Amino acid sequence: MANPHRLTTDQVIDLIKEETGTELSISTFRGYVSRGQAPAPVERIGRTPLWKRSEIVEWANNRPGQGARTDIRKPRRRRAER
Repeated sequence: MANPHRLTTDQVIDLIKEETGTELSISTFRGYVSRGQAPAPVERIGRTPLWKRSEIVEWANNRPGQGARTDIRKPRRRRAER
């Protein structure tokens, strides 16, 4: 019997949308995992990675949102000449 606390990639994507309302593609999530920005799988069944449900819920609710890049400076506004 499958463990209900272990999720496949498709189930992770569905859970993230359910928890946060944010839609991620599978490739985006896999990119996060490969860069260490999302939890790593806790086990595998064959070639299928499985994630712990509680880790995904915590990560989804606490991950940084789509914010502004901090490495780019905004151009200064010039004062209007009178």
